[in-house]
Amino acid sequence: MASSYTGAEKRRIAWLTLKAGKQTLAGDRNADTIDPRIKREMERIEQRAEDRGNREVQALQKRLGEARNAAATAKVTMRTSKGPDRAKARREMHDHEQAARRIERELRRYQ
Repeated sequence: MASSYTGAEKRRIAWLTLKAGKQTLAGDRNADTIDPRIKREMERIEQRAEDRGNREVQALQKRLGEARNAAATAKVTMRTSKGPDRAKARREMHDHEQAARRIERELRRYQ
């Protein structure tokens, strides 16, 4: 259930929540007094945010795989090289591993 809300969506949800709260306070305690249009709009916003979040997670997982493959390739190059080529491959490997860690931290946001 990864969700990614835009700023406008967050503000709209806050507005709709306040509106629903006012309707609840103004109505009968034993009945659902919230306007169905408010509920539908909230559901639409949540559906869009969930879809966007899932797409972002898929894109991040794809980039994570690419970064890990690049790090592995650089590690093989480092192990099979000598001198300046080895140092260059080591720097590349560290850069790709660092990128993979950044992507992993970003993925944790969605869990």
